[in-house]
Amino acid sequence: MTGARTGTLMMASLPDSICSSERAARRWPVGRLRCLALALMLVSGLGSAAAQSPAPTPETVASVLMYHRVGNADHPSTNVTEAQFRAHLDYLETEGFNVVPLARVVEALEANRPLPPRTVAITFDDGYRSVGETAHPMLEARGFPYTVFVNTEPVNAGQAGHMSWERMRGLAAQGVRFANHSRSHAALFHRRDGETRPRWRDRVRTDLLDARASLRDELGDAVHQSPPLLAYPYGEYSLELMDEVAELGFVAFGQQSGAIGIHSNSLALPRHSFNERYAAMDRFRVKVRSRALPVIEQAPLDPVRGSRPAPALSLTLAPTPDLRAGQLACYYRGERLTPEWLEADRRFEVQGKAPIPVGRTRYNCTAPDGEGRYFWFSQLWVHGDGGT
Repeated sequence: MTGARTGTLMMASLPDSICSSERAARRWPVGRLRCLALALMLVSGLGSAAAQSPAPTPETVASVLMYHRVGNADHPSTNVTEAQFRAHLDYLETEGFNVVPLARVVEALEANRPLPPRTVAITFDDGYRSVGETAHPMLEARGFPYTVFVNTEPVNAGQAGHMSWERMRGLAAQGVRFANHSRSHAALFHRRDGETRPRWRDRVRTDLLDARASLRDELGDAVHQSPPLLAYPYGEYSLELMDEVAELGFVAFGQQSGAIGIHSNSLALPRHSFNERYAAMDRFRVKVRSRALPVIEQAPLDPVRGSRPAPALSLTLAPTPDLRAGQLACYYRGERLTPEWLEADRRFEVQGKAPIPVGRTRYNCTAPDGEGRYFWFSQLWVHGDGGT
């Protein structure tokens, strides 16, 4: 396996290196027993035929939905209206979706085990008051579990607009679960002017561990702890930040779109995010029914770009019989990117034409499955200081 520093992610090519590290096992979720068995097969030569013709396996674990505020029109970029949120929940209920706690998604991912079709988990970032005041009654009425990722500094400061610890304890008593969104909500990947890597590392670890301590002290067993869960502030991360997060034992979520699959990187798990502009029901239906594009190798892995030319992205896919590779397309800032297939139906490259902007952008790649659903993968790019 090529290490993270090279910018290439290979999740299934050298199982002995996967087995050798708990950190790698978290990043590339392959069951340890399965991994060791495969290593023995490769050593003995018994696994060659199976490696060439793997049995089809359901690739999608679940879709995770992400919101910030509900019914707060003052912040449309991080808000969905009450009507939009109610319509989303009504659709999940009437269409028979399996709405599960986020912990169950993580358990399935770590066990390399898909969940039943139409499984979703619901999350909120930041811990805004509207979660407790507006969203919670709608979720409770339907019996839908959810997790709130809390950045603790504004809560400790009693900042208006955020739920208090007292309110969160009340929600915890009703089954709501909480997780780490950092203390400061800073763009943690970014090094400040003149900041050395050791000082940056110490600042990041202090930020995350302070938040972990506050959450445990205030909310106890209502906090995801085994493993601890993190949502990156702004959904932004780098390879260096992923390394630190791995050392602290987190499973981490971004804000790039897509379903979580058995091949997903558990230090950069996707979530479908919604706001007023992007919460229409036609868009919602496509997202919650999406499947994980089975990416087993990608280059580059690091989303942080030091210059503005649009990167070339190479993706290698696991064999998936119902994936219509010939109809795969990627999208970037209004461009439709036609993939260049480097290996038929297995490995392709795409590259945008327009320079990447300061801030965040993404390549979104989708392919139909022939049954009205789409395989989906989103690659984040960040240019500049982040946090915009």
